[in-house]
Amino acid sequence: MIARSLRFAAVAALCAGSLIAPLAADTIYIDGAVLEPGEYQWHQGARLHDAVVAGQVSAQAWPLGAALLRQSAIEPQQRLKAGVLYELRANSLYARGENDPELQQLLERLESFVERLPVTGRVVAQLDPFQLLIPSKNELLEAGDELVYPRRPSTVRVLGAVAADCQLAFDATSQLKDYLRQCPAHPAADRNYVHVIQPDGTTERVGIAHWNQQQVTLAVGAIIYRPVNPAILSPETQDLNGDMAALLATQYSLGGRYSE
Repeated sequence: MIARSLRFAAVAALCAGSLIAPLAADTIYIDGAVLEPGEYQWHQGARLHDAVVAGQVSAQAWPLGAALLRQSAIEPQQRLKAGVLYELRANSLYARGENDPELQQLLERLESFVERLPVTGRVVAQLDPFQLLIPSKNELLEAGDELVYPRRPSTVRVLGAVAADCQLAFDATSQLKDYLRQCPAHPAADRNYVHVIQPDGTTERVGIAHWNQQQVTLAVGAIIYRPVNPAILSPETQDLNGDMAALLATQYSLGGRYSE
């Protein structure tokens, strides 16, 4: 079906609804597993499907992990990252004041990790070429948008309050608890909840204790963020874990490795 779609790409790109408008001054970008990567002219009214047609998404692409990077999202995400770094540093000082070197070391490790994360501008969007044939899912493009279509990875990552970050082989028969079992928790970890970030950028807070255990299906390429126990965090920074999960949701896969 993807091949059939691509056969029509050359003709469709010349239609009046195409984003290849010779007089347009602005551009969008298409990268990754596409047959025609590069820069394209943008015009008012262009939509995601126009970009898919122009870039000719390859049969090797992994649409579930595809990313829409939007210039208008950069500044809010810069503020989000700065806020997370502030919360981590404030808690590191708090842990020092509470004479908890183990927690302080974890927070400093998380701070170093967050400092390396790029601000991507990624926003949640439906980027499956066939789903974009549904008008309600075919959103408008903005000038400067970038679409990245990675190849399918083979792992699930576990990050956060863990003894060490884990990159684990994806197994369709494995459950959330199986991945958590393979990646030992840090003593400061929350034992009741984790945040699951799916490869499309959607997030969910999931119960993992006996009293609140929830079932969730993890897709290949997902991230499991193990929160720091909020009971031992500074009362002034109780949003830390939610903010961390939101920041991780802005990252995206590049065929097995994430953008950090």
